[in-house]
Amino acid sequence: MISFCLITNRRCQTRFIRYYDELPQDPTAFELNIARECIIRKPAHALFVQVGKYKIVYRVYASLYFIFGYERDENEFAILELIQNCVEALDVYFEKVTELDILCNIEKVHMIMEETVAKGYCLETNQARILEGVTAL
Repeated sequence: MISFCLITNRRCQTRFIRYYDELPQDPTAFELNIARECIIRKPAHALFVQVGKYKIVYRVYASLYFIFGYERDENEFAILELIQNCVEALDVYFEKVTELDILCNIEKVHMIMEETVAKGYCLETNQARILEGVTAL
């Protein structure tokens, strides 16, 4: 089960966060710690890292870091595919998603992410079905 999904920029500024598990005691410090841990890693390192009790899987797209965290046994490569699917859905909807798109249309990002992941479980991987509800508005 996925515990959280975080989208941040290179300056560790949170652009999107969704907790599917318990909320940390200090969410701001938690998000900053997770983002820093991913940002300081060199490009040659693996996209998987352990931070506290969470296993982190992240991908970098342009200036955005898409970070998913989980506690229990999950397939890291399945999480990478889920991140890729989320980014592709955002790209299709926004025609090449940027940080500004996420800032100005955060409700649309929430809708797309909710169609993809709900309560920590992957719901949908078909992009047409993911974007169906958002484009109907």
